[in-house]
Amino acid sequence: MSKGIKMLSAVDAHGTPHTVDGLQRRYDNELAIPGLFCDSPNCGRAVRFVKRHTKNRKDRIEPIQVPAYIGLIRDSEHVLGCRYDAPGRLKLILAAASDPNFMHALDDGKRELRLLILHQGLKGRGASGNATATTPPPTTGSTASRPTGFQATREQLDSYLRTTTDLLALRAACDDDALLAAQLTLRLGKRTVAWNEFFYEFGRYDEVWEKLGPDAPQEMPLALLGTVKSHQPPPAGATYTTTYLNCESQYNRTDDPNRQEYFELSVSHTDANWLRRFAVGTRLIMFGLWRRGKRSETTKPHARDATRMMTYVTHKLSLAPVSKGQLAAVS
Repeated sequence: MSKGIKMLSAVDAHGTPHTVDGLQRRYDNELAIPGLFCDSPNCGRAVRFVKRHTKNRKDRIEPIQVPAYIGLIRDSEHVLGCRYDAPGRLKLILAAASDPNFMHALDDGKRELRLLILHQGLKGRGASGNATATTPPPTTGSTASRPTGFQATREQLDSYLRTTTDLLALRAACDDDALLAAQLTLRLGKRTVAWNEFFYEFGRYDEVWEKLGPDAPQEMPLALLGTVKSHQPPPAGATYTTTYLNCESQYNRTDDPNRQEYFELSVSHTDANWLRRFAVGTRLIMFGLWRRGKRSETTKPHARDATRMMTYVTHKLSLAPVSKGQLAAVS
């Protein structure tokens, strides 16, 4: 199980600091990687450097690019209170989520996060700030009935979203789903949702495109992790006030060497200053009801070989947040 947050720096046995970029350069230049230890005060547990690499994907041509990072060695864990202690951070997030309508305690000690309440709130039902519907009495146990008539107020929805993005930011900082999946079940109505059906890193945007197709069995909120590329304000003279935050595009090769696919992410909002708080280069959690936009094809000569005609296929995914709690930077 992943017990630590992916680190960007560490120290060696002499206390000399090392960054992940510096360690990658040492690896690329075939230099020895020193023994490494956590650089958080009062921790010092043994850690390891994981080089930049690719991860193949089933039924996908383009592999996922995995950036280099520093993580715990096998059978090691950070001390309590270490800033890289993922279980400790998860415990604090769950302890603060006391509303059983949203975060329900199960008989086996796990929690159940109810995505249906988020889905309804993001669709506009119960998010207007009006009084909630009658709340059923709290229940316990994995077989207890789940509230079906509860609707969150705007204040409750914002609180639920903050908890959700805190959890997602922690997931983004970890190496895999294991820690969160061991303690937190995702449920949408009567269906249990796997973490890999809910959280999508860069390299899996094509899966999101397929998931949002016209034959999708059920709409649900999704979490995407991206890196901010640009901010696009309305042009001069425009009649609309929407600003777009654009993320780095995913590029996929295809079986046809003369055909390439791109997957583009954008977040739209009328508050340009809020979107600009997420500076270019920021790793960003974007949670909500994503939409498939336009799919376009462009054909033109290859940049270095005019005898080759290339077809570029662009797929656009978009999110229009109804709450500022739907976006969170990953530190």
